[in-house]
Amino acid sequence: MTYSFNCFHFFHYRVCKRWRDLLKHPSIWRHIDVTAYKRLAHKTLWSNAAELQQVLHKHEAVALEFLEAYAGHAVTSINLGELVNNDILIYLRESCPNLIHIKLTKLVAKHPNIKLSLLPRHLQVINLRLISFREKHMQARISSHMRDFVVDPFLYLRHLSLDGATISCALSKQLSLSTQLSTLKLQSCVLRPSMTEDFEILTTKLKNLNTLDLAFCRFYTELVLEVVLRSIAINLTSLRCCGLHCLLPSPHRNFDEFLKFISPGGSLVRLHLSGMQGITPQVFREFTLRNQNIENLHLRFCKTVNDESVASIAANLQQLKELKLSGCKEISKHGFRQLTSHPNLQVLEIAEMNIPLEAILYVVRSLPCISHLSLSPSQHRVCTKVLRKERPQLMVYVARLDYQEYMDQF
Repeated sequence: MTYSFNCFHFFHYRVCKRWRDLLKHPSIWRHIDVTAYKRLAHKTLWSNAAELQQVLHKHEAVALEFLEAYAGHAVTSINLGELVNNDILIYLRESCPNLIHIKLTKLVAKHPNIKLSLLPRHLQVINLRLISFREKHMQARISSHMRDFVVDPFLYLRHLSLDGATISCALSKQLSLSTQLSTLKLQSCVLRPSMTEDFEILTTKLKNLNTLDLAFCRFYTELVLEVVLRSIAINLTSLRCCGLHCLLPSPHRNFDEFLKFISPGGSLVRLHLSGMQGITPQVFREFTLRNQNIENLHLRFCKTVNDESVASIAANLQQLKELKLSGCKEISKHGFRQLTSHPNLQVLEIAEMNIPLEAILYVVRSLPCISHLSLSPSQHRVCTKVLRKERPQLMVYVARLDYQEYMDQF
């Protein structure tokens, strides 16, 4: 069962006494979420940020009392969000032996003195959001958090997400001890040149790694990116490399020079390359020939993706179920019509493209399994009216191009 902590204590519900007593017993709660306090952050409730901060500190104390009452031996997953302090971590480490999943957010901005060395060492899933895209100016303040994080190894770790961290040699050594690690997410992280040799060592250690997220990572040298892809991205089934082109020291270098290192054995199932520039059609064709089992492909805002690239997708990726091409304005209506040969395609996103409405309708009508279609606002209303009777099960959306907002920040 899941317990969602409600900070609005003035809400009471009439239930039978036996049920109310049963809910107070910690043995029935497996998943606990204490992030419901976010509703208190509405700008109309508090006059200034200092007053809100005082309220949050009070709720940290309340959250600790709540965890002491409900978080016991049965708890396996806890989402603390921003409600965390050292006392809470100490309690979880000492009183929750079966806890395997924890999630913390905004540690640098809200909790500069938090000690991550207090985290339970038997965790299997760790989600730490140190900074967000809009907090890049705090990158220099996260070193103390990472030093605490790598004090002791997490021997049972299977899933690690570190948003906005600076990847150090100590962290790579810890990862080498987490031999069961299958998912590694390093979104918005910084990888320094000293990491080159360490990632080569990880090749022989992380044999179970199948998911890697490098979105918006900052590489100080291109050699580091090459080593990461050559050493780790060998047997992956899922790879996300969105936005690397704006952070590379030499943005003019084509990403297809790195594409040859990715999944040489053809194990990829999900690939997100949104925003990557310089992917030439010839290299992309060779890549699709090696990886014909791809089911999920994102190429949003890839300016070099053209009709020849779509031809490679149509010819080689017959298992494709989800395709996102928003912002690829080099694709003409003739190239777009080649997608009619995909019998398994279910999700298609084609906003901000130079594709006329008649070509869109022609392709959608020829796809037997399509269930979700994302378009520009100008095309959404017309397609909805036309396809409503022909395909009543088809969901037509206005594409959310929030990725472009992230790109504009660099």
